Amino acid sequence: MESEGMLRHLAFFEELSRMDEADPTWRSVSAGLVVMRLVDNWIEDGAVATRVDSWAISGAREAVAQVPATSPIRRILTSVLDITTETSAADLHALVPRLMAYGQALEYDGKWTLAADVYGTITAHIHPVEDADLAIAAHLQLAFSLRIIGEYDAAVTAYERCSALADEANDLLGVLRGRLGVAKIVAVRGNLPRAESMLDDTISRAAAHGLNELHSIALIDRAYIAGVTDQHERAIRFSYEALELTNTPRTRDIILNNIATAFRYLGLSAAARDAYLVLAVTGAEQYVRWLAELNLMELAAQDGVDLQFDKYRRELESVDLTPQLRVTYLLHVGRGYHSLGRAEEGIPYLERAIEMADKYKLNQMAFEAEAALRDAQVGHTTKKYTTSAPPAGIRDVIDAVHEMRSVAGVG
Repeated sequence: MESEGMLRHLAFFEELSRMDEADPTWRSVSAGLVVMRLVDNWIEDGAVATRVDSWAISGAREAVAQVPATSPIRRILTSVLDITTETSAADLHALVPRLMAYGQALEYDGKWTLAADVYGTITAHIHPVEDADLAIAAHLQLAFSLRIIGEYDAAVTAYERCSALADEANDLLGVLRGRLGVAKIVAVRGNLPRAESMLDDTISRAAAHGLNELHSIALIDRAYIAGVTDQHERAIRFSYEALELTNTPRTRDIILNNIATAFRYLGLSAAARDAYLVLAVTGAEQYVRWLAELNLMELAAQDGVDLQFDKYRRELESVDLTPQLRVTYLLHVGRGYHSLGRAEEGIPYLERAIEMADKYKLNQMAFEAEAALRDAQVGHTTKKYTTSAPPAGIRDVIDAVHEMRSVAGVG
C-alpha cells in the first residue's frame, strides 16, 4: 500500500524533494500529501476504517496545523479532513468540492503538477453519471493543469472525456468547454486553420445559446490566432468584445495580455506597457504575472532599454516557469539581445528554445525560435516596432487600458 500511495502522489514527493524544509511552502505541500493519502484510504477502505486509525488522523491534523494560518490551503485541507473523519460513508459528493477547491488553490500558487494530481484523484473515483457536473468540472480542470505543464496528449484525452461526459448529460456548456480546450492545444501545436475553424464554431454556438463567459473565452483564443497571423487590429477588436462579455478576473487578465501584445505589434509601445504593468501588479494568477513580466522584458529590448531588459532577464532566469513560459523566456531573451545589437549573446538562448519546444511539441513556438535563430546567425536586422499613431478604430481600447493603469496606481 505504501508504494502505491507514493506512485499515485509522486508529484508531491518530487515537489518536496526540490524544496528546503525550512521553506514555509514545504509545510503546505507536505500537509497536502498527508491529506491526499488519507483521502485514498478513506475512499478505498471506508470512513469507519479510517477513523479507527487515530494515529493517521492525528498526524494529518498536526501536518495541516503547520501550514501558515494565512494560507487558504490550511482552511481547505482542514475541511477535507473534516469530511474524511466525520462522515459514516465515503461520500464523494461532499468531498469533491473541497478537493476541487484545493486543486484551484494549487493553481493560484503555480503548482500545476500538484493540481493535476488532485484532479486526477477525483476523476479516478467520481461516478460519471450520478455526479456528472462534478465529473465534468474535474476533467476540465485536470486537462487545464496538464495543458499548462506541457502534457498535451494527456490533456487532449481529458478534454475529450469532458466533452463526452457532458454530451451524455445534455450539458452543452461542458461539451463546448472541452472542445475549446482541444482547440487551444491544436493552436499551440501549429495547426492554426483547424483551430480557427473549431473556435468559429464554438463562438457561433455559444452566442446562439447566450453562453457569455464561454463566448468570451473563445473570442480570446480567436484573438490569439488573429495575432499570430499579423491581424493585430482584428485581435484587439476580438479581445475588446471578449472583455465586454466577461465577469471573471482570470478571463480579464487573459484579455489584457492579448490586447497588450497586439498594441506592441502595432507600434503602440506606451499602450502596451500600460496593459503589461497592470497585469504584472494585479494579475490574479502567478502565471499571468510571469507572462506580463516576460513581455515587459521583450518590450524593453525593442525600445532599446538595456537596463530594464537585463533586470527582467535576471529576475526570471531562476523562476520555476512552466514549459511554455520557459520557451517564451528563452525566445524573448534571444530576440531581445538581437534587438539590442548583441545577437551573438542571444544565440544560445534560441538554441535552447528550439530544443525545449521540440521536446514539448510546441510547434508554433519552435517555428518562431528557428526563424529568430536564422536571423541572429546571419545578422539580419530585427523588426522594429516603432511608435505610431493609434488607429481610430481602437482608440477607445487604448483609453480604457490607460484608465485601468491609473485606477491600479501603477507608476
